[in-house]
Amino acid sequence: MADYSKLAKDIVEHVGGEENVDSLTHCITRLRFKLKDESKADTETLKNMKGVIKVMQAAGQYQVVIGSDVEDVYDQILLSTNIGTGNKSNSSASEGASSENNKVSIVGKITDIISGIFMPFMGAFTGAGLLKGFLVLLTTLALIDKTSTTYTILNAASDSVFYFLPVFLAYCAAQKFGAKPFISMAIACAMCYPSLTALFNDKVAVTFFSIPVKLISYPSSVLPIIITVYAQSKVEKIATKIIPKLVQSIFIPLIDFAILFPMALIVIGPVTDIISKGLAGGIQTVFSFSPAIAGLLLGTFYPLFIVFGLHWGLLPIVMNNYSVLGFDYIMPPTFGANFGIAAACLAVFLKTKNKDLKLVAGSASISALIGGVTEPGIYGVLMKNRRIFICMCAVNGIGGIIAAVTGSIRTSQVPVNILTIPALYAMSGVSIVIAMAVSFVGVFLLTYLFAYKNDTPAKES
Repeated sequence: MADYSKLAKDIVEHVGGEENVDSLTHCITRLRFKLKDESKADTETLKNMKGVIKVMQAAGQYQVVIGSDVEDVYDQILLSTNIGTGNKSNSSASEGASSENNKVSIVGKITDIISGIFMPFMGAFTGAGLLKGFLVLLTTLALIDKTSTTYTILNAASDSVFYFLPVFLAYCAAQKFGAKPFISMAIACAMCYPSLTALFNDKVAVTFFSIPVKLISYPSSVLPIIITVYAQSKVEKIATKIIPKLVQSIFIPLIDFAILFPMALIVIGPVTDIISKGLAGGIQTVFSFSPAIAGLLLGTFYPLFIVFGLHWGLLPIVMNNYSVLGFDYIMPPTFGANFGIAAACLAVFLKTKNKDLKLVAGSASISALIGGVTEPGIYGVLMKNRRIFICMCAVNGIGGIIAAVTGSIRTSQVPVNILTIPALYAMSGVSIVIAMAVSFVGVFLLTYLFAYKNDTPAKES
């Protein structure tokens, strides 16, 4: 794709113009618009636009699927318009939008919040996770000694994003909720401050003006800072109305630091800790009751989560598992999806005589297999043939059962693709490799031999 500026201009024009855009974020493959009035968007024109793979209206967002070039298009939109990444939903135009468009489900709102908070730093997150996974592999193979300074340096690079996760979340949550971002980051830094962490590790009695404080471990945590920043946005909104504008820049930060931060430690931290442990324990109970059923459901329906952009809703639960348990077992049953999608696209690529479809299927297979990016395959190939999509979901469910029953885990947020198989093996053993192989081989054979029978796109839908 050569002319990103033209594509960016055309997309903005056909979502109803710059004035119809409430906010804009992006993930690995999608532009995620929050429109004031979705009825003003020309969806059919967008769907047929060169450079656009798919248009989705889900999770309270108008999602334009671009593929691997999404960041370039996103940057061009920001450069050529006044569209920002913050939430600007207080405009009168937004208030005038139809009530039907404003009816967003609770699931949609939660997904919108999660994607808005996690997506901006996903590149750093993925890179650090990949390095962390390879460190696990290198130490497992005794190629690097954990006591060496080389390991210390590389571990610092890979672990810093996770240890200081509250700081990243604070900035993004502040952008989403409308709080002062650098104050939010300062509060997150205070939560991770060495002397505070030492108090938690020493298990000493902590009080704040004689009020008992139950400290929890804030580094790598998710919920405490998100809820704190949400509370901060409300406190700042009230304070702005009460405090004279002349001294707001002095007293609002003071209120945040001297009042809100202690309240976060006294109330928000302990409450969210109970929620976090309850959530982790509840999911563990489901897995303990029937790992096979849990794995089957996760493996089968995960591709559907991707279709509607709901898969990001699992990320806070996964991060909570890392914080509470030190590992995650929810995502391994879904790992086969990447390989199943790649296999289906590869089968179509090898079998079809349609040159356009062959090009799309080939690139989508490489994208899923090497990059771990599955949307091009889902939207460009699989959703045009229901038989392939159903077969892929069913076989992935079998892979999910294998992963869940054998207790497969992931100890760090490593991407899932063919390049990271050694790292995933080091974390979880041969069972996760078998689960992914079952998905790949099974989907490829079913697609090539049975599911894909037509050579023309017109007959595939």
